[in-house]
Amino acid sequence: MKYLKRNINTVFLMLGNSCNMNCAYCLQHPLVHKPLTREVNPEIYDFLEEISQENSRPLHLQFYGGEPLLYFGTIQEVVAAVKKRKLNMTFGIITNGRALTDEMVRFFNARNFTVCVSWDGPHVRETRGYDVFSVPETRERILALGHLCLSAVLSAKAYPREVLQAFQKISEEYSAIHGYQIAVNLDEIMDTGLPRKSLLDIDYSRVKREMTAMALQFLDGFGKRVPPDRYTEEAYIRQLFGSLKDFYLTGKGKWDRYTAACGNGLTVLNLDLQGNLYPCHNTSRKAGTIHDGYFSYLQRILAGDHTHEYRKECLSCTALAFCQGGCKLVGDKARKGSYCRLKRAVFTPVLIAIQQYGQKLLEKNHGKERNHQ
Repeated sequence: MKYLKRNINTVFLMLGNSCNMNCAYCLQHPLVHKPLTREVNPEIYDFLEEISQENSRPLHLQFYGGEPLLYFGTIQEVVAAVKKRKLNMTFGIITNGRALTDEMVRFFNARNFTVCVSWDGPHVRETRGYDVFSVPETRERILALGHLCLSAVLSAKAYPREVLQAFQKISEEYSAIHGYQIAVNLDEIMDTGLPRKSLLDIDYSRVKREMTAMALQFLDGFGKRVPPDRYTEEAYIRQLFGSLKDFYLTGKGKWDRYTAACGNGLTVLNLDLQGNLYPCHNTSRKAGTIHDGYFSYLQRILAGDHTHEYRKECLSCTALAFCQGGCKLVGDKARKGSYCRLKRAVFTPVLIAIQQYGQKLLEKNHGKERNHQ
């Protein structure tokens, strides 16, 4: 397709809702009300082929649950089908890691899967009820994965620096095996109907202190080689620095979006095995099917996205460059409660540190002659 093409970069393939854990902050508990079918409609392969052919870059297929490892047979089936069609795709999976087997590790490594394991650091038993890294066999399997990412949810039981330092220990162990480090990701807890409100009793001052310290450490070493023992903290702050750069330099500080920055329903499609489409992979509310007209589908996606309603508040928020309107699943009450406050506690210290760093550079070089060649 040359004209008016769909710029879709990722498809979340929603395998089912079953899970082998009961995480205290699970988004799906209050949002999923209907089970997904486990039968694969072969038409989804035609749909994926059509999308992949529209885009010049590889389409990323993200396998999602529930807990996706419980659907390993389906994952094998889908990967075999798209490989047979020689579709230009990359693969990924988000998992709690508990059901990981040696066979799965071999399969994921052979097909260059990026495997993101959800793990909240030293207090993970209080948030997820189980610690996959405490089981030697599971730990060994996770460390054997060729492309490993660790992801945590920040809450009253998981603070940025303690989580990243826990990630660091695992990354060093991983690096000793593979010769390179893991990828890291931190998300902020979201209240979409959270049953355990105590997870929102966050020490915001602590969050700000930790973020300030990491940002200053990053700037102090800017342009220098990163010490291996500080890798995870540096990697995380570098991501935030990149967000600032994209917003202020590439985007010239303008926020002209009226839809959620995650792209769910638009550049990111959420597809179940029967061919139904969803506004987000964490909900069971359908937005249409692969047989619908594209613009009818878009109307339903846009009607359910209320990002524009918060535009005035977002434009005056110091976290805008990072958050860019936040999650469309989070309602007004949660935004006025913990959601936006935590975003500001995480992101504002980074913005302030970089602004102060830039000001010091200006003052240091003010009045000095430049050498012109």
